[in-house]
Amino acid sequence: MKKVLILGLLMMNTLLFASVGIVKNTTGEVEVKRDGKAMKIKPGFTLENGDIVMTKSKSSIGITFDDGSVLSLDEKAIFVINKFKVEPEKKEFDVDLLLKKGKAVFSSGRVGKLAPKSVKFRIPEGIIGIRGTKFAVEVK
Repeated sequence: MKKVLILGLLMMNTLLFASVGIVKNTTGEVEVKRDGKAMKIKPGFTLENGDIVMTKSKSSIGITFDDGSVLSLDEKAIFVINKFKVEPEKKEFDVDLLLKKGKAVFSSGRVGKLAPKSVKFRIPEGIIGIRGTKFAVEVK
């Protein structure tokens, strides 16, 4: 019984904190804030829902999300992955991203083709609608 309970808890932890994307490249100093703790990140680092990605001066990052969406952030950016859920087999799509500060270039992956209205790319003054497109945005 204990083994089943432990296995169940491990599986639940994996589902709750599953990777939503991977860091493909970085230059300079890039950090992620997760559960209140800041960590320096490098290529290969996996990102999760709730992560806050921050680039320092003269720094940048390239991220590929699980559905193939691609994001690039320039220096002094603050970007929040509120939620990234793309499960076509279950027809579940919910993407909620927030650029608080800085420059970003975003190109949607499968979610842009399958459920573009499920994508919310927020900026402090509004929401950018995604229609299977690529765009650049700057928040000062």
